[in-house]
Order: sequence, then structure tokens, then C-alpha cells
Amino acid sequence: MRKNKKTKNKKQDSLKRNREAAALFFALASFLSAYVFIVRSRSGILGRAFFAVMFVVFGQAIYILPLIFLRYFIIHIMQSVELRKKLDFIWSVICIVSCSVLFKAVCLTFVPTTEIFSGGWIGDNLYPFFKELFGVWLGFAVIIAIFLFSVAKLFRISINNSLKNPEASITKVEEEKVQDIAQAKKQEYLILQKSDRAIPKPNILSRQEKEEKKKAESLICPTVKQTKVDSKIFDYKLPVAGLLKNDSAADFETSKDELLKRAELLRTTLADFDIDAKVKDIIPGPVVTRYDLILSPGIRIQTVSGIIDNISLAMRTASIRVVPIPEKAVVGIEVPNSSGIIVGLRGILESATFENSKSLLTLALGKTTDGSGYVTDLASMPHLLIAGATGSGKSVSIHTIILSILYKARPDEVKFMLIDPKRVEMPIYRDIPHIYNPCTCATNADIITGYREAAVALKKLVNVMDERYTKFAKAMARNIEDYNSKMVETGGEKEFYIVVIIDELADLMTAVQKEIEDSVQRLAQMARAVGIHLILATQRPSVNVVTGIIKANFPARLSFQTTSKIDSRVILDMLGAECLMGKGDMLFLPPGEARPARLQGAYVSLKEAEKVISFINEQNFPRLYEPVVAEVERTVGFNADKEKRTRDLIPALKLINERKRISQDLLKANFGGSARATNILSILETRGFITKPEGTNKWQIDYDKIRQYLEETERGACAERQS
Repeated sequence: MRKNKKTKNKKQDSLKRNREAAALFFALASFLSAYVFIVRSRSGILGRAFFAVMFVVFGQAIYILPLIFLRYFIIHIMQSVELRKKLDFIWSVICIVSCSVLFKAVCLTFVPTTEIFSGGWIGDNLYPFFKELFGVWLGFAVIIAIFLFSVAKLFRISINNSLKNPEASITKVEEEKVQDIAQAKKQEYLILQKSDRAIPKPNILSRQEKEEKKKAESLICPTVKQTKVDSKIFDYKLPVAGLLKNDSAADFETSKDELLKRAELLRTTLADFDIDAKVKDIIPGPVVTRYDLILSPGIRIQTVSGIIDNISLAMRTASIRVVPIPEKAVVGIEVPNSSGIIVGLRGILESATFENSKSLLTLALGKTTDGSGYVTDLASMPHLLIAGATGSGKSVSIHTIILSILYKARPDEVKFMLIDPKRVEMPIYRDIPHIYNPCTCATNADIITGYREAAVALKKLVNVMDERYTKFAKAMARNIEDYNSKMVETGGEKEFYIVVIIDELADLMTAVQKEIEDSVQRLAQMARAVGIHLILATQRPSVNVVTGIIKANFPARLSFQTTSKIDSRVILDMLGAECLMGKGDMLFLPPGEARPARLQGAYVSLKEAEKVISFINEQNFPRLYEPVVAEVERTVGFNADKEKRTRDLIPALKLINERKRISQDLLKANFGGSARATNILSILETRGFITKPEGTNKWQIDYDKIRQYLEETERGACAERQS
């Protein structure tokens, strides 16, 4: 490893010397060319000949040649600037040639009677081409554009950033330099790590190597410290509703005669079963029409619910739902329309309710049965649990929720921590500046897809919550709204909201249930005040996934069509979700409400979502968030739990080797607690130290493997003590 390191250092020294020599050459060339062009009478025969040849070819454009040589000198003397020999040479030629044509154009356009400006042979032969192709004035503009573009490329100037903010282009160049250096350091560090793995040796590093390793690690995510700028200076624009399609359900029309006809059919169907009812009101909607009935005295609502299948058969439709409406003293029967209309998101976003909402976490869920937009606030829920069978509209609803917040909040006001084990729904959001991951720096934040990565990220988010509570306590603030108000008064930095969205909770609960459940429980109980909100979605709302701990901390529920009544009871604690139609038909149970509201979820296509994302990404808003969280090691939480679970392994193996037997009672007597004994048995079986063959109830012990493991552990401990 040291030999490779020395070889690499020699190559770097050689490259450095070559750059310094080239820099000296270009400095000399810049001085000599300027001297020859300005004081050519004293430059000798060679100097005068050089000037004459260059002037005949390029005209007065030769006076920019010393500046180009000076630029080459600066490029070579600055070690942090990347060399682009071929590109720089090409842009230099284009710069001189376009300058020659520009002088010729100026001469012929503005002072045609005199030869004040000369473009040389190049200008005389190329300018007629531009004049013939574009005309006089347009050709003049094209030549100027080519000249400025070549100068910008040669001098590493970002034209786009210069037009928006003159200082932004310089900042971007400096950030690119830092990122290039950091990337090189990162690659070097990874190579050193691979070399260390290839040669088995004790983990002993010299003081110099430790300092180099620490320096390389600190440069892996340099943008955490480099992008510490005030995000208020960025003129961020919220997306416009015109990026989405028009709402086809905005002006839906229903036939009055058809509604009356169906109402009479409903009344006669009930009369056939000796249920006397009177239709009081008809409330048509884009997908479902509700018929409010007044039942005769003595008729129970359960009687109407018991003949839903017969009502569906008579009205030739499915998914009929009976809803008691106490405030009107009627029973509502929701009947799907013969032809449903797609409810678009644009119509709800353009509604006065959404536009007048001041909350950054305003959600446009859909439309009610009467066709009015339904808008709610995630901050008041404060967490949301979503469930529904496959194809019922759950994923579309998640896109709707994300886009609703994107239409309300800047990237420095709300962040999304997206967990998508399925890897198919969330990737379109990976480049937006709203993405957040507490395990990494801002520039590397991405969608979380791995089970362990998700568990670690949620554990780190608990740390973020604790840090915010400490910060709020010092500022004497009760919640994030109070804290941000004080920061506005004092000029401090405000905190942003964090919305955690898990697209498939069942997959995570199957793999790492304990870690996920513990983190979700803590966040759900305490994170509201510090601006952290959870949205959990699953297509399998069983008691193993939506546990009692999770349900107790998620009062707001959103249920799409379920496959059974049991799933409906799990998610809503009542029946009804099994009667939904699917395709966005849902029941929303707000916190504190006894009865859910039936909504038709707003539909948004992936193409519409991509338009909104492109609109956001084109603004190049920087990703900024707390660097303290990004510096935490990614595997601390999991390794800590792993160490806690395996700390009893060595004592247990010594006990087995001494007693020559194993049982839960033996472990319980020596380590205390049934749970601890069960955990030790599980670890021993997983590691292969004990096995239980099929058909038997007795553990078989691999003593050879136990002795070998204990000997290797002892040797490793001795080597560590000696080092």
C-alpha cells in the first residue's frame, strides 16, 4: 500500500511540475506577444514579421491573443482548475476567428467608407457568408453571440447564472472545484480501504494515516458546509395550476329526470321489503349520488343495511353504502352514478379553500359526494394512515398529497423523507430540492428503498426530533410555529417541516418490525410539535402490519377499497371500506370525528407530476438542511442494537461448553428474563451453534464450532490488548 502511495505521489509531483512549466511558458508568450503587437518597431525583424503575418491573417483580432495566453497561464497555475486542453484550444480558435469576423462586420456596417477596423484574411472571407445567410443586422448579432459564447467557454463563465445573479456563476465555479477535490479524495480513500481489506493485518494506523483518513472522510460531503447560504435570496416560484390538466368534473351535469327516476326506484325497492321511506333530498356528485331518506317510525337503520345486496340488484349497480346522517335526521344511501367522471387535482388547487389556506401542509384529497373540493391540513392530524387493496387508488393518492404540498411550500419550508421499498412509485421525486435523508448530506439525499436503510433513517429522525426539542427549549418555544415566529423577529434560521411518507409499510414490518415500530411510535407520539409528520400507506391492513401501537397514534385514517370487512375494521374500526368502488373511491376519517367522509380522490397522472417536478428542478434551488444530522454515521443505530442483542453470545457459549447442554430454563436462570433467554436461543440458532432437527424437541449442540469461535475471539482480544 505504501509503495503504491509513493508511486502515486511521484506522479502527482510530476504533473504539478508540468503544469508549472506550462504556466511559465504561457506567461512568457503573453508578455512577448503583447510587446510585439504594441511596440513592434523595437521587436526586431522576427517580431515585425510575426506581427505582419498575424495581422494579415486575423486583422486587429490579434490584440486579444495576449489575453488568451494570460488565461492559459491562470488555468495552469491554479492547481484546482481542471485542464481541458483540446476544448480550450478549440474555443480559443473560435474566439479569435469570430473576433476577426466581428471587426470586419463593424467596419462594413458602421464605417463603410474607411478601413478603421480590419478583420484580416479570415474576416474578409467569412463575413460574406454570414451576411448572405443571415442578412446584415441578424448576421452581426449572430457573430457577436458566437464571440461571447466562446469567451464564456474559455473563461469558464456560466452565462445562465451570470444573467440571473452575477455572483452566482463565481460561486458555482468554486463549488465545482471543491466537489472535484472532494470526489478525488473520496476515490483515494476508497482505494486505501480496498487495499487494507486485501492485506489482512491489525487495524493499527499511524498518526499521519489517521489524519489523512479523517480529512478524506470530511471531504466526502463538502457541500454540507459549502452550501451554508441564506435560501431567502433565491426567488423560488411555486408551481402553477396550469401545469395540470383541466378538471373534467368541474362542470358535470346530471339529468333531473334520471335522478328522480332512480329515487323512485329506490323508494319502491325499499317498499317491497316493507320499509316505508320518503326521499327528502338528492345530492348529486361527480361519481356518487346520495339519496337522503326519512324512514317511518319504528324502522331501524340496520334493516336498510341488511338489504344492500337487494338494493344493488334493483338499481343495477354495486358498492352501495348506507350512511346515517344524525344532523339531518335522515339515512343517506350513496349510489354510484351510471357513468363516473374523473376528478382532477387542478380544480381543487384552484378552489378558494385551497388558495386561502395558510398551512404549508394543506392537502387536496378529492371531492365529496356533492362535488365540492375537500381540503384538509396534515399539521392538525398530525399523522395519516392510508390503506387499500391493490388498484384502489392508494399510490395516486400519495402523489396527490405530495403535489399538494409542493404547490404550497418552498424547499426550505417543507422537506420530504420518502421511503419506497417497492422502488416504483417515488423515483420521479428523487431530484427535487425538497428531498431529505437524515443519514446523508443534502446533495446525496435520495429516495430510501432498503429495509435497513429505512430503519436507520427513522432512528436518525428520532435524533433529529430530540435535537429540535432541545433547540426549542432554549428558545422558549412550544412548537415549530412559535419557534419560527421568534426566528423571524430575531433574524435567526427557521426550521422546516419534515413529512415522512412510507409507501408500503407491510414490507418494512415483515423485515424489521421491531426497529420500525419503535421509531414510528416515538415519532408519532412526540414529533408533531417539532414539525415532523408521518404518512404510512399499506395495501395489507392486517393486525400484524397496522398494530395497536400504530393505530393508537394515528387518529386520521384514509381507507380505499378493502378486500374484506376485517380489513375495514382494522383501518377504520368500522365497516364500509369493503363497499367502496375502487379507483379513488375512499373514506376519510378525520381526527375527532365519529363518522368518515366519502370522497372521490383527485387523479393526477405521472406526466402531470413530471411537469411539476421539471418546473421545480429548473429553478436550481439548492438543497439545504442541518449539517449536524448529516455528519452522523449511517450504521450507528443498527450496530448499537446489534451489539446489544449479541453481547450475551460469548457468556452463553461458555455456559454451554461448561454444562454440555442448552435449554431456555438454563439461560433464564443464568441471564434472567424469558425474553432475554429467548433472544439468546434465537442468536445461537441463527449462528449455527445449536440446531433442532425436524420431529424432535431436543437441541443438538455443535461443540467444535463453539470451541473454534471462542478461541478466535480470545486471540482477537489478545491482539487488541497488545496493540
